[in-house]
Amino acid sequence: MVKAALLALAAMVATPSVTDACINGTEWTVNDDIRMVKKSERHLENGQYELALRTLKYLRPADKRLQARMADIRAIIAIRMHDGKADLSKWVAQIETRDDAAKQKDIKFRAWRAEAYVAVGKRDEAKLILDDLHARDLVPDAYGYLALAKVTSGPTRLEMWKACRTRAKDKSMCELPSEVASARARKAPTR
Repeated sequence: MVKAALLALAAMVATPSVTDACINGTEWTVNDDIRMVKKSERHLENGQYELALRTLKYLRPADKRLQARMADIRAIIAIRMHDGKADLSKWVAQIETRDDAAKQKDIKFRAWRAEAYVAVGKRDEAKLILDDLHARDLVPDAYGYLALAKVTSGPTRLEMWKACRTRAKDKSMCELPSEVASARARKAPTR
């Protein structure tokens, strides 16, 4: 009988109570910040801009490098979703700063800089960067080819558009503005 009582007492003491579960909280670490930034970057690559921004919404890392990567993501999303109305100077400056810091050797930042220049109408500067990347076969993704297609014309434009469609996961992102249709609209007489 005493053995049974001691065994029951030992079992009660050895097992944690339900209230102990509240003490076992989770701690957010730098690795979690890195994981969330990488997840946002994957969404960016897939063209899922809303998901990328939502992933970063409440993230406040202390690490300066992660903060810079988050700013890059926000800048590229703003540039790619540009509707022609918003001021992009802040975002273009962000990309230019990062490209300069990388000493213009990181092709991702070079291509992003060209995308930014296309968005703000600096077509000649964008073309110089993209022609250099294309000549060295270093255009990093479909967005780079789309930007190159936007600043070229004729058969080269068609070739870059095809390269964009070949590399894009979502083919609809390779849509080009119709310059022919807008030129016709300007020439059409009004009644």
